[in-house]
Amino acid sequence: MGDSKYCFKCMEPYDPSLHVCPSCGYVETSSYDPMYVPPGTILHSKYLCGILLEYNGEGATYIGCDISTNKKVLIREYMPINLCTRVKGKPTISVNYNNLAKYKAFMAEYTELNKSLARLRNNTNIPPVIDMFAENNTTYTIFENIEGVKMLDYLKENAGELSWEQVSKIFPPLFTTIGILHNAGIIHRAISPDTVYITDKGELKLSGFCVSAVRTANAGLEYELFKGYAAPEQYSANSSSRQGSWTDVYGVCALLYRALTGCMPVDSVSRQKHDDLHEPHMLDSRIPRHISRVIMEGMNLNGRDRIQTITELVTKLFEQPAEEAEEDFDSTILLEGRNDAAPEPQPQEAVYQQQPVHQPQYDTQNVIHERSAPVYKKPRHDDSYNYEKVTTVDRIKVPIIIGLLLLAILMTLCVVLISLFSPEKDETASSSRVKRSSVSTNVIDDNEPTKAADTEMPNLLGRFLEPTKEKYKDYFVLDADYAYNDSYDTDMIFEQSVEAGEMITNGQVIKVKVSKGKESAYIPDFAGKTVEQYKNALEKAGISDFNYQFIESKSSYGKANSIVELQVDGKVVHPNDFFSNKDGKKLTVYYVSENSNAPVYTTAVQQETEAPVTTTAAATQAPTTQAPVITEPPTNPPEPQTDAPVDTPVDNPPQENQEG
Repeated sequence: MGDSKYCFKCMEPYDPSLHVCPSCGYVETSSYDPMYVPPGTILHSKYLCGILLEYNGEGATYIGCDISTNKKVLIREYMPINLCTRVKGKPTISVNYNNLAKYKAFMAEYTELNKSLARLRNNTNIPPVIDMFAENNTTYTIFENIEGVKMLDYLKENAGELSWEQVSKIFPPLFTTIGILHNAGIIHRAISPDTVYITDKGELKLSGFCVSAVRTANAGLEYELFKGYAAPEQYSANSSSRQGSWTDVYGVCALLYRALTGCMPVDSVSRQKHDDLHEPHMLDSRIPRHISRVIMEGMNLNGRDRIQTITELVTKLFEQPAEEAEEDFDSTILLEGRNDAAPEPQPQEAVYQQQPVHQPQYDTQNVIHERSAPVYKKPRHDDSYNYEKVTTVDRIKVPIIIGLLLLAILMTLCVVLISLFSPEKDETASSSRVKRSSVSTNVIDDNEPTKAADTEMPNLLGRFLEPTKEKYKDYFVLDADYAYNDSYDTDMIFEQSVEAGEMITNGQVIKVKVSKGKESAYIPDFAGKTVEQYKNALEKAGISDFNYQFIESKSSYGKANSIVELQVDGKVVHPNDFFSNKDGKKLTVYYVSENSNAPVYTTAVQQETEAPVTTTAAATQAPTTQAPVITEPPTNPPEPQTDAPVDTPVDNPPQENQEG
């Protein structure tokens, strides 16, 4: 890297004698998450890895630099957090043996997805795949760095919304790209303002490609769905919830809804309970009616009734329905109206006459009107106020202002009354505030920005507790309460105290209920299984680790490390018996120790001393008073020997049979 070093945050070179980046202020000794690649690591002998930018159930994305060309890159690492972990102090990934098959299966899907994206590297609306390689027991993909901002931030800088005229200019290339992806067999499943970037040139770039299990709830990985933009079928992993090009149609239409109205659409889960999603035209009358209707059709909750392909969506967006043409235009003056006095031009036509520069196949001039004559609106006597319609905002503006004024008056009266009836308390409070003003000034200054910067509560249902804690540790604290649940896997969150979408303060404690596993299960068979194998069998059957215990048997013998008996509350149970996790009783599993020599030890005792053998026989087969007397065997050794030939097969009885 020559005489300079790179900042791990902005990847700009600077003087190695400095410890703080002069460009972005990053301190080179800043801490990092040990679960991810340490900043400064060199990958593939070529790429310098910087700080962690984002992560989800599939892996992590880092800022990076190609040290051979000094160009910024994005490094994507396959690392499903619930299937593997990081070796301490190293970039190497360690995979649990029980998760190895699933880890490899998802890695194969990840590799195929990025290979397909690499074949589309000439498409300017997708970040090009520069390189792919295997290292540290995982796979890395190198993308070209995106020079632009997220659509969400771009909308905030533009009063929160765009006009249809602006949208119709910049979105067509994105529509074309999504159509190409579908033809290549790639379904994105996460089209949203967080995954679409806009460059300084006004071009849109689509990012956020992941394996399908991350974009589908309860599909094997910790899922990441964008509220308001995910289709209903993504919230279920059932085979009946089919996903396809219509899934991305929902995301595109939700993105258009947000861009045109400035409002985030209601999430599909809430809509299934109570669909109160308003048409875009109801929120902003400037949005053309047919555009509003097409967007709502593309956001249909039923996938079969939804617009099926991007091509169909674009066709409907850029054509005007016949019934609307009859309502707004008079066909008798389209060609002859040039000579009429003071014709009023149709303002909406200007939108459709413009052709997208990047997409000639969306030639709206031929789609909407197959003529070149100018279009004029027929004067009417009853539409004098067509351009002065009262919007929803206008209707509620006056009542809101009146209500605020009344509230302010009531609050003022309350303050006055409190000050009149409790002057002493007020003085005491005032004096106490004066006394501790110098101490509390800094605390108040620090807290006020935190309270003002409220955070939207995400949906935690179906997520694993530990990765979720780590992901949102800078925003809120999770207080877990464990309970049994048949619908969620062990350590998965199934209830949260604050509903998704509500605003919370930074650092707020959120109570969640976490699954301890199934309420009941059937005991699996232990035949031929070792201790470790049977532990896995118990977990798969739904018996949690805190509901069973393994105890070494002192009285049994057999194959080393094998199971010999099962008990619940002191009673023997058998495989396929019903077991309840909620009863508080533990399943006790008795096994033979690996170091147990029980068979050899028992035989030795019988051969060396006959007294214990004879007394045992007398106790089991002679219900007389001699059985409990343990100190008398030396006086009567011959009697037990003759009465119990079954327990002493090694001694006299075999000899007698041979002699006979």
